[in-house]
Amino acid sequence: MKKQLTTALIAASLGLSSAAFAQQAGSTPGQPAPAAPTAPAEPAANFNNADLEKFAKVQGPLQEIRNEYSQKVQSTQEPEQAAQLQQEATGKMMEVVQDSGLEVQTYNQIAVALQSDPELQAKVKSMMN
Repeated sequence: MKKQLTTALIAASLGLSSAAFAQQAGSTPGQPAPAAPTAPAEPAANFNNADLEKFAKVQGPLQEIRNEYSQKVQSTQEPEQAAQLQQEATGKMMEVVQDSGLEVQTYNQIAVALQSDPELQAKVKSMMN
């Protein structure tokens, strides 16, 4: 159950974070952001620069996975295959986050905080450049 919740949270957060950065960068995300569970936003001061840098660093690889799997999901007519592809994409995205040295929970907290903290958005965006 906990693994399913973690998977759902990262999937939702990944969609949310891509939308936030896409809006700021002037591009559009591969697909609409899924609804995320509501959680209180963490103030920017609660995140250390190392975690924010890891978060920023994984955005490119995550967007590549999103783009690749968005095309695959859109090209299938089978709901079961689409669900399987979405699970596969989520698994790959979780691996990228974990391989960066960032905890999935921390990634999720940053992604949620980005939605309501323009200062944090600007800080992470500057780390992405």
